[in-house]
Amino acid sequence: MEKLGLLVVGVVVCGLVVAGGLVDARSGAASSATVGSDSTHVDVSIGGFVFEQGARLAVEIVRDDSCACLCDRIDVTGFALIDAGGEELVRETYGEPVEITEWLGRVALVDGAGTPLPSGAYTFRVETSIGAFSANIEIVSTSSMSGLGRFASSATVCGLDLRVYRLVSEEDQGAMLTVRRGDRLMVALEGNATTGYAWANTLVYEYAVLRETEESEYRETPHAPNLVGSGGEFLFRYKAIDIGPQAFRFAYQRPWESVEPAEIVEFDATVQ
Repeated sequence: MEKLGLLVVGVVVCGLVVAGGLVDARSGAASSATVGSDSTHVDVSIGGFVFEQGARLAVEIVRDDSCACLCDRIDVTGFALIDAGGEELVRETYGEPVEITEWLGRVALVDGAGTPLPSGAYTFRVETSIGAFSANIEIVSTSSMSGLGRFASSATVCGLDLRVYRLVSEEDQGAMLTVRRGDRLMVALEGNATTGYAWANTLVYEYAVLRETEESEYRETPHAPNLVGSGGEFLFRYKAIDIGPQAFRFAYQRPWESVEPAEIVEFDATVQ
């Protein structure tokens, strides 16, 4: 067991056999994953996430290619941001449940007036048709990030993985972000693929401290997938694998045109 800053990291791997399937649970820093004996109710809790005051988060539930159990459709019914005292600061409930592969939750760590939430412990709780997935996070000042060390935790049930990202968008033009090694970063930029335009990161490094974890993705505007020209957004996912600075420059343009981009979004990130 290794103590890093304020966090104690421990890894426990266990296999739970339920309904003929294998459930893998990995836990660390107050993280856990359980499934009911009928294989229809789960309670996943992940700890160890630290974010700057005023940051915005993106949360998704990812299912791996293999399916040992819980293979039927799973819907997200809502989510909440809860403080240490149990008060719901943000609540969103969907009139129509959203299938997990199409769901992406977002929340800004600010109050109703837009003021950054005070430092402390909070929980982002995702409610689904099979149970709850919770991310336990700590909000700190930027100056405190460097003293917290490195940490990345995970908790997986039946190949379902809750992932938490520092969210970046057009609002972060010119920003200087701070993340820790092991953290995830998601860049979400609005665009319309039907016009031929696409966002692309134009800065390529031989060695990047924030490494793209998968191909970029385009998602149409929710509830309007069949409307031509409805638009959507381009998603880019990264993971901090080493310490150091990295600059990002995203350009919105038609790949075949040799003209200036229609839009540019630039920001810098430092991995501590």
